[in-house]
Amino acid sequence: MATVVRLSQEQIDQLLDEADNMEKALKNLHEELVEVGTPRDTISRFSRVHDRFTSIVTFLRRQRELGA
Repeated sequence: MATVVRLSQEQIDQLLDEADNMEKALKNLHEELVEVGTPRDTISRFSRVHDRFTSIVTFLRRQRELGA
């Protein structure tokens, strides 16, 4: 069931900017985890979480484009 959430354009832009900041932070953290020798299994789990975050944000951006 779809739900309509009434957000202003400014709120949507702010949320997407925050998502971009989170994406950068996740990339930096991934690099840091590799540098400090984090076990491969942990890196793989982190990568899956990061990929899922990226997929969700991409989906939301696409929905926004389709709604425009």
